[in-house]
Amino acid sequence: MDVYKYPVFFECQTLDTSQKEKIKKYFEIRRKSGGGDCGPVQSVGDKVYKVAFTYRKVQERVLQKAHHVLEMPGGPLSLTLRDSLETSSPVSSQASHQSLPFHPSLPVQTSPPGGLEHELPLDSYLLRYLKESPGAGRDLQQQLSSLGCSVHLYPEDGRAVVRDSDQAGLCGDGVGVEPWKVQVERLFKHLHERYQCHYEVDPRKLQSLLQRSTQGLKDVRVYCEAGEGFAVVVGEVAKVQAKLKELEAFQVQSLSSGKQEKTSTTCRLGQSKLCLLWKVIKKDLGEVVPGVKVTRGDSAQLVLEGSASEVRTARQLVTDKISLVLEKVVPEVPPHLLSFLRDEYGRPGNLSSLLGLGLHVEVELGDTELRLFSLSSGKLDQAEKDLLGEFGEETIDLPNCAAPPAELMSKLETKVKEMNQSRRRVVARYGPGCRVQLLGHMKEVQELREEIGAFLIDQSSVRDMGRPQMNHGGVVGEAGAGPRRKETVTATSYHLQGGLQVVVCQGDITKEWADALVNAANEDLDHAGGVAAALSQAGGPEVQRASRDMVRQIGRVPTGTVVETTGGNLPCKMLLHAVGPVGGSVGGNERPLLEKTVKAALDLAETLELQTLAMPCISSGIFGVPLKVCSDAIVSAVRDFGREQRILTKVTLIDVSGEAVRAMQEACDRLLQGKREFSGWEVESSTTTTHAPQRDTTAASARGTAAPEVCVQVEVIQGTIEKQQVDALVSPMVGSDPLSSRVGNVLLDAAGPALRTAFLRGSGGRTAPGDNVLVEGLSGLSSGRVFFLSCAHWDNNPQGPAVQALRQGVRKILTSCENRGFRSVAFPVVGTGEVLQFPKNVATQVLLEEIHGYEQNRASRTPFLVRIVVHPNDRNSTKAFQTAQNALHLRGFVLGAGELQNIRVVLLGKTGGGKSSAGNTIFGQDDVFLSDSSSTSSTQICKAHTKNIKGRNITLIDTPGFFDTDIPEEELKPKIVKCITECAPGPHAFLIVLKVERYTVHENEAVAKIETYFSPEAFKYATVLFTHGDQLNGLTIEKFVQQNAELNKLVEKCGGRYHVIDNKYWNTNQQGQYRDNQCQVAELLNTIEKMVRDNGGGFYTNEMLQEAERLIQAEIECLRKESKGKMSEEEMRKQAKEKVRKKLQIKITGILIGTVIGIAAGVVFGTSTTAGAIRGGIVGATAAEEAETVLEAAKKAASAVCYKRRF
Repeated sequence: MDVYKYPVFFECQTLDTSQKEKIKKYFEIRRKSGGGDCGPVQSVGDKVYKVAFTYRKVQERVLQKAHHVLEMPGGPLSLTLRDSLETSSPVSSQASHQSLPFHPSLPVQTSPPGGLEHELPLDSYLLRYLKESPGAGRDLQQQLSSLGCSVHLYPEDGRAVVRDSDQAGLCGDGVGVEPWKVQVERLFKHLHERYQCHYEVDPRKLQSLLQRSTQGLKDVRVYCEAGEGFAVVVGEVAKVQAKLKELEAFQVQSLSSGKQEKTSTTCRLGQSKLCLLWKVIKKDLGEVVPGVKVTRGDSAQLVLEGSASEVRTARQLVTDKISLVLEKVVPEVPPHLLSFLRDEYGRPGNLSSLLGLGLHVEVELGDTELRLFSLSSGKLDQAEKDLLGEFGEETIDLPNCAAPPAELMSKLETKVKEMNQSRRRVVARYGPGCRVQLLGHMKEVQELREEIGAFLIDQSSVRDMGRPQMNHGGVVGEAGAGPRRKETVTATSYHLQGGLQVVVCQGDITKEWADALVNAANEDLDHAGGVAAALSQAGGPEVQRASRDMVRQIGRVPTGTVVETTGGNLPCKMLLHAVGPVGGSVGGNERPLLEKTVKAALDLAETLELQTLAMPCISSGIFGVPLKVCSDAIVSAVRDFGREQRILTKVTLIDVSGEAVRAMQEACDRLLQGKREFSGWEVESSTTTTHAPQRDTTAASARGTAAPEVCVQVEVIQGTIEKQQVDALVSPMVGSDPLSSRVGNVLLDAAGPALRTAFLRGSGGRTAPGDNVLVEGLSGLSSGRVFFLSCAHWDNNPQGPAVQALRQGVRKILTSCENRGFRSVAFPVVGTGEVLQFPKNVATQVLLEEIHGYEQNRASRTPFLVRIVVHPNDRNSTKAFQTAQNALHLRGFVLGAGELQNIRVVLLGKTGGGKSSAGNTIFGQDDVFLSDSSSTSSTQICKAHTKNIKGRNITLIDTPGFFDTDIPEEELKPKIVKCITECAPGPHAFLIVLKVERYTVHENEAVAKIETYFSPEAFKYATVLFTHGDQLNGLTIEKFVQQNAELNKLVEKCGGRYHVIDNKYWNTNQQGQYRDNQCQVAELLNTIEKMVRDNGGGFYTNEMLQEAERLIQAEIECLRKESKGKMSEEEMRKQAKEKVRKKLQIKITGILIGTVIGIAAGVVFGTSTTAGAIRGGIVGATAAEEAETVLEAAKKAASAVCYKRRF
């Protein structure tokens, strides 16, 4: 939906891009044009352009000043505006003058105590005239008095506000509200017919006007704007016309005689510019045009007096000087802080003097913004830095309370009084709930913040009931006396494949020695609660001070981002502040965002070449994310990080909460699959022994026996056996030949000849069915151990010797793992290959039954993982395992995760965003998808291509510009149908393709269409892919995303997943790994695969996609029968999709035609249009089933609905 609904039109010669941009900027500035938020300047006809605004009120305000003059490089450009394409009167952009039409506004009404109010937009120069001309102003007040009203004029805003001075609802002699408004508008209409605003832009006439501005009729005023290139003559119509005639006569006389008369003109600079330029202008004018007298007038004006030619020279010099002034709006100064500055330092020069800016920088404190003016860009930047460093505002949300404690408020009040003895330097305000707002000088704000922090920490250590208080992964504080049962949570250690050691323990992170400690921070780096408060207090004031400086430099730290500061007095080299997600505020994306946060912390530690890192259970405390989600996310990120050899050698996961530590240990047992080096380790030293909070066992006893703990985890995944990172692999064989099965040969290829040698050495001769041989010390495999299981051929007997040998072999391997202390083992689907030929249902049932028996009889409660790896080409075993599980109900059974071999990815985005080029970049080819750089879509229909990339079959579906806001819905529908059939039964991932450019409301609306065509659920399967990365101009993509709040929200919606490529400039790695498409694409594919894993290995689907897949499968069955094995699966699916696409398009056409005719019939016959639409849609859909083409479907649907209507 287009938000720019209210256009104005003007005629002009052909405009280039830079001119259009200047005009757009002009109409965005209210004080210049009366405008506001607007769209781009667009051509709508031969030399006719439009610019549209978001609000009608802004449009009307702009139209009140019908004649606009802009300073352009080639000279002033005059635009005469109208509100429609139709030309109601001659309009010319080069016209020298134009009388102002009256545009009555829609009433803008408020209801102040004591009367009504009505606002009318008027030309600012007319308002100035009414305010400055005693006769005109007095006449207006008298007329309004007859209606019982008064008027307030606001020339700077271009509005007049009329207020009823009698009882609310009545004016004058009991006139009603609406009639009163009509009378007020009629009065102003007559007023406008009486007066005229004449805009003069012709240079020669302007020169004559300036020479005669103080002469002639006293009731006519001439307003000259320095640097604007025009003047405005205001007065009664007849007198203005007389002034203009007099002007023309003077011009003719001057040309004939060459005589120069004395004249004067006024230049408005504004207070700040005048303060900066006054001495310079006075000095330069004295040297260049000594005959011109220059004085400072009222309202920050310069008055120039002298001969006409010298005044013109002087005026040009003033204009040139004004152009040298640089102006800067200080971003994001909060309103309350701005109000504080106006109250305390509102007088001119006060703030500049305080900051030591002298006469070089002027500060202007407006109602909504703070502006700086200077002749030096360096001093302007320094002034901004000094200002933001001197003043600030901070908001603190107090935890665990309904309102600010009275004791804290009393402390703050005392402190504030001390600080404000000589002058008000700080303010403490209390917002809704438990919010404290501090604003003023940063030194005092910081002291108050530390006062609040100290109070909160004191409170956390003196809670009631003497129970431990658990901060967010921080320190335990106890109160009260009495014995308490000591419960020690054991520490555990793991070694990952890449050499990274992971230690999980309970303890105080503020006392943990490491190169870096990780702080669970919020976006403002306000360390007021939880582990943040504990680390800040232990590190000293330097930690909070450094954090505050960081926020002032880079702004708020977005979720998923990590920044570094000093650790102060902490036992570490530095402190890493990691901003995790807040539970319930990120649309269900807590886990991926927390994974992103932990990964960012690990990557930063690696970049800084740190060797040890300690981290709490981030987001599990006051942020409210469930412990299971937190622990799984943290451990998953550590696991992925530890797959490669790193500089970082040790990660300690430490938390004060025993519950959090146990959750992280359990996640490590499930996810790391590394060797657990020590268990049950209890430290007796009083300085390192940690205690878990006492648990209440009474309630548990009352409820009965707790559910048994899951100790054996069974994962059924798709993948390849040789890549599994477990303690041991299993390979079936026939007799004593390790290479008699496909798995054995695959392992030989990976491990080399050493595998056969090690097997012969370990087997010691012949093996019988059911025996196994363990081979250890193998290189080239993710696991260094392999069990070779001797099996017998399938004998067609579910209870026969072959099945018994398989059962015995599986049982022996599981027992051997237990005896040797292994924590994980990976089986293929044993026996179902071409050699042994077991039926899948038999093999899967035997395997799960033996695992179930092992779990029942197992004495140990330590976690154990059994992973069953289904080959990607095996489509039936997974279903067989699900069937067996339905009968056995294994508690730790997980189905569906694993390596993805076939991934369907849909490219979504606007035309020109680079979808097709992105597809080519992902595939590493230039000619897969047609692409060009024009604004017209090079993709007219959905196109799908598949390529194998590093063992993964990636299918990319390139879509037309679904999200172009100017494409009719009817044109899009057949393309949507094509997309549905191409990606059925559903895509594994959506890539939302956006250019690296300004993210505007148009892009936001386009992305919103994803929910229209799919559903909000689709964002869980989405990743943002930025193209044209070279346009980042040195920025990282992370910084680019952070700069736009709406873009940041989109990325968070997508679970924090985003990447950047450049289809043109990053095709070689000469510019480093970051600016290399090959590296970026590899990371993108890893992100997609990880996202699909997080979604349970499945794909996005909805009713449309399910219906499409059902139809496709039905067509495939028909083709299979017809072809009798002569067509490949790929060819049959291709033909089936095309047939289904046509069927769906025909069906939609029938529904559409039927619905439209049904609505029309309802209107004609006076019946319900809704009922007509429903009946028409049903009849049209039924009739279209008999059609062969879309055109035939439309005809049949129309005929059927019309026929039904007759009866």
